Amino acid sequence: MGSAGKRRGALVTADMLQMWEKQATGKRSLRSLKRLLLAFYAASHMNSESDSSGDLPYRIEGVTVFNKTVATAIRVAPAAFRYYAPVEGGKINRKPSGKKWNVVQALVKSYLSSLLALMKQMSDVVMVQFLVKECERMIPYYGCFARFTRDLVKELLRQFGSASADDSVRILTLLVLRQLVSVSSAEITDMALKGIYLTYVRSSNVRNISSLTRIQLMRNCGVELYGNDANASYQHAFVYIRQLAIHLRNSMQLRSKESFRAIYNWQFINSLHFWTEVLATYCGDRADERPELCATLETLVYPLTQILLGVARLVPTAKFFPLRIHCLNQLLRLSSATGIYIPVLPMIIEILESPEFLSRRPIKSTLKRPQFETLLKVPGQYDHTRVYLEVVLEHVFDLLADAFGSQSVRIAFPEWSVPAVLQIKRWRKRVGQSWPKFSKQLQGLLERVEQTSRIVQQRRSKVDFGPANLTGANQFMNDVSADETPIGAYAASLRKVRAQQRAMLVEAEADTEA
Repeated sequence: MGSAGKRRGALVTADMLQMWEKQATGKRSLRSLKRLLLAFYAASHMNSESDSSGDLPYRIEGVTVFNKTVATAIRVAPAAFRYYAPVEGGKINRKPSGKKWNVVQALVKSYLSSLLALMKQMSDVVMVQFLVKECERMIPYYGCFARFTRDLVKELLRQFGSASADDSVRILTLLVLRQLVSVSSAEITDMALKGIYLTYVRSSNVRNISSLTRIQLMRNCGVELYGNDANASYQHAFVYIRQLAIHLRNSMQLRSKESFRAIYNWQFINSLHFWTEVLATYCGDRADERPELCATLETLVYPLTQILLGVARLVPTAKFFPLRIHCLNQLLRLSSATGIYIPVLPMIIEILESPEFLSRRPIKSTLKRPQFETLLKVPGQYDHTRVYLEVVLEHVFDLLADAFGSQSVRIAFPEWSVPAVLQIKRWRKRVGQSWPKFSKQLQGLLERVEQTSRIVQQRRSKVDFGPANLTGANQFMNDVSADETPIGAYAASLRKVRAQQRAMLVEAEADTEA
């Protein structure tokens, strides 16, 4: 039949809605509540291609009646459900409904289904926020029906990963997912953890500076969700880190362009970034809050570190310096947060001692400065250009400061820093005149390293334990933050400047797009 066949239901009017609301709230009429929910179902499926609207007893015409139907149902139905099946301690008490529970249950299912159908159709940010909050209020009722709980998780993940979604919607979906996971079965927990990670990976292709902000927010949301259940989080982290390791092993064995592309892409790198943040957060930043989670996840630090080291060295050519720098930043984040030593400094020095700086004179160019934040590989026209190598040196300098700063309160800092200091001095002597600005910055860096070494030596001369006392060595300078040492404070100031520069780039890009 044509469109006329889809309009057999009775036309809903404002008077009908007012009457149903009055009877449902005043007389506790389940019949009126049922009619209201049937109208709500019709409203929520108005634009559904798969729905046979002609079979529905009611139809909605006009924006005014649509809005009033939705508002009335959302105002009346939850209150009625709380009367017949109140929530106590996060669970539903069915006793007040007595023999009417079967009827109430059908009405609850209808309402929950309509909420999800309505959310799927909405694109307005304010309306989506409103519906997500309403779903949050209804979590105890969703929990009664496994199918609707799964549907809710799927819809929340769809909203979370939508390219058009507002940041506020993503944060709201995280809050609802976290609450849902805390009261649901292991099946729902696994579904949510797997879903939020895969949604993040699918959405993690970097196109510009603005997309980095969105990806970082999604990553932070995913990390937050992985802090709920230690065992489930470990199982998923183990599986996905193992998958990354298998991809890297295959690429190292095949060594073909296709195998390298499987590793050198934003989805793979941002997957590593995700697990770096999970481990750095729960085995470092917030380890004291969740010691059982830290103890469970800490065994994954070593395999993740090995993957990052392998990816950084997979294709050690100059055009992939941006990717190596991304990996080194993640290694430094992991090391400084967890306190586990990772030999990052030699890999930073490797960049300085590459033929790009030691064997060839850079080519002058008028090309625009490349933004490493959005690059894994520089275009061919940047090959050995001065503008490219200057940006490389800027990032190397930041990495050196962070690497020295992260170890600045360790008892062995003076001896540990000697090889790198000697290599940097040799580099300055050999090619420093070609890079006068960077050479001067390195001189300031070395001075702060020396100041820090003297402080550590002074404190070390007062200790009353020997090298065999590992506990004493690990507790050395526990009363001093790394950011309070000369080199640590310098590294912190550089991080602050980088954050300000990135904020300016995001703002400038937003103004350009506007």
